[in-house]
Amino acid sequence: MKVNLTTTEKTEIARAKPDNIAAKEAFEEGWSLYLRYNAKDTAAAITSLKKATELDPEYGRAYAALALAFFRVVDSLWGKELGRDEPYFWWGAHDYVELAKKYPTSLSYTVEALRNVYQGLAEDARRNAGRAIALDPNDPEAHIATAWALTISGEPAEALNFVASAMRLNPTYPSHYVLARGLALFAMGDLKQAAEVFGDGVRRNPDATALFLPLSSVLAQLGRREEAGQMLLKFRPGADQKGLENLPDTYIFSFQWDYEHAGVRERLYDGLRIAALPLAITVTSLEAELETGNPFSQQYAAERLGWFGPAAAQAVPALVEAL
Repeated sequence: MKVNLTTTEKTEIARAKPDNIAAKEAFEEGWSLYLRYNAKDTAAAITSLKKATELDPEYGRAYAALALAFFRVVDSLWGKELGRDEPYFWWGAHDYVELAKKYPTSLSYTVEALRNVYQGLAEDARRNAGRAIALDPNDPEAHIATAWALTISGEPAEALNFVASAMRLNPTYPSHYVLARGLALFAMGDLKQAAEVFGDGVRRNPDATALFLPLSSVLAQLGRREEAGQMLLKFRPGADQKGLENLPDTYIFSFQWDYEHAGVRERLYDGLRIAALPLAITVTSLEAELETGNPFSQQYAAERLGWFGPAAAQAVPALVEAL
């Protein structure tokens, strides 16, 4: 993923380096808060980063960090806690991406790459992540962006190498590195290792809500449905059964795979659907529904058996007969 920067880009980047010490201090405070990965500190991070841009209106890295913070609020559904709805932060993030592009830095290319990931634009994500690393090979965030670009491109094994590089560059790595690593493992089909990574991440930072649903999905697909359901309730405390079953249809995972690999994202949703089912509904019980001869029961059962994927292999003969 080697990228050569143009002379114009190099000149613009050189101009983007901050001279204002107070702005730099405000940025460093905001960035430190952003890395803590919880709603309260993210709100404080936004305040500090906005101060940095007020002190230096050409501070590209601060605009990029604001975009990342706004995207995180959306990912974690923290909008209400921060006094606004998620669309405010979603569109605000895009505004900050555009401001960051005016003053290019490694972080501005990183946030562009992540926006590409949210849009499923794998090639654009790879290109922008490559520019970020070309500009600063020691920026761990650039390596994480590259990992995302590779994961949604169908190259999760290579993505893991970039996650490992990011973790070496930042040994006290924040929770979004865990998300990138866990989803790369999930995309590879290594559910057991993905569950361990997500589980360790949640224990390490109980406020990392962006890990809850991927962990729930993986646990459900491993057959650990009771734990999967508990993780759903951790994400949506107090939800009743109907609320849990509606969750997979109302929640939007921000990251999107390219068209060729879109099935990976759908598998994440299937895991959530399994996690939300009452424990009494099993492959065996659904197989019995297929044998009732009732078209509505059969349709209900067939759809849910599809969520179970390979775990529903025993029901294939009954499904074929019902169809």
